[in-house]
Amino acid sequence: MSEPAAVSSDASVPPVVSPAARRREAMLLAGLAIAGAIVEYPLAFALKSLDRSELVHALPFLGFTIVCAALMPLSLRLSSELGLPGAPLIAAKCAGEKLHFSIRSLLRVSIGYAFLAAVAGASALAILIVPLLQISHRGPGFKFPNTPILTQAPGRIAFVGALVAIAAAVSEEIEFRFVLYAIFGWLARLMSRDSRGHPGRRALWIVTLVQGYLFGLIHLVPLAGTMFHSTPILLLGALVMPQTWEGVVFGRLYLRRGLEASIVAHASMDVSLFALVAIGVVHSHLGAG
Repeated sequence: MSEPAAVSSDASVPPVVSPAARRREAMLLAGLAIAGAIVEYPLAFALKSLDRSELVHALPFLGFTIVCAALMPLSLRLSSELGLPGAPLIAAKCAGEKLHFSIRSLLRVSIGYAFLAAVAGASALAILIVPLLQISHRGPGFKFPNTPILTQAPGRIAFVGALVAIAAAVSEEIEFRFVLYAIFGWLARLMSRDSRGHPGRRALWIVTLVQGYLFGLIHLVPLAGTMFHSTPILLLGALVMPQTWEGVVFGRLYLRRGLEASIVAHASMDVSLFALVAIGVVHSHLGAG
């Protein structure tokens, strides 16, 4: 797997970007991150995939999004310095330049990584989480969360779920794959760098695993009150979260093809999962009938 980015024919020569183009790119990415988060939560309430009692748990997510948006100019500068791919489509649009790669190839790779991420998440669920939940269910202090989303109409699950998936993919990929990669990549370069001054292969793998772990952890936080009553268990639980390993896969894709590819992969996987849930609800209704 290449390190990093297969989006330019000469990665060793960073393109010259005007300050005005970089400001436009920073403002656009920050706006997309905030808009995705703002759109996601009302839709999640409408779909009942998020209960109103969990609203307080959503506030740190919004705060995290605002912090990432504020860090966007710094993240852009660091991405360029570190040789990270950034957001090549958005950067070209803001700079008025032509793309140097095929959109069709980007989509094809993104769909492949979406399938790989789904397999990684499903494997974590089947191999790690289900046995752990079965063990925990026999002991005190564990309660399976309700799933009111399954009471919704299949069409509503598919349509609103797709909107939630797209909004979440845009916001989360900008935050984790773009901003956190730049920040952690800068820290990793202090420990290991190649001849160009970029983070080395080992450093990039560490960054990939760390941002994947944080991606899983932040998805686990809303369940802390109902499923986990101990901070150490919560921190360990993030290691087996499906989102952790999905985040690792999306991180590798980001290094290969950039932010837009990871957004497409993330959205494709989540839209497909909501579609499968809708199909399952249809089958359950037919079976009950």
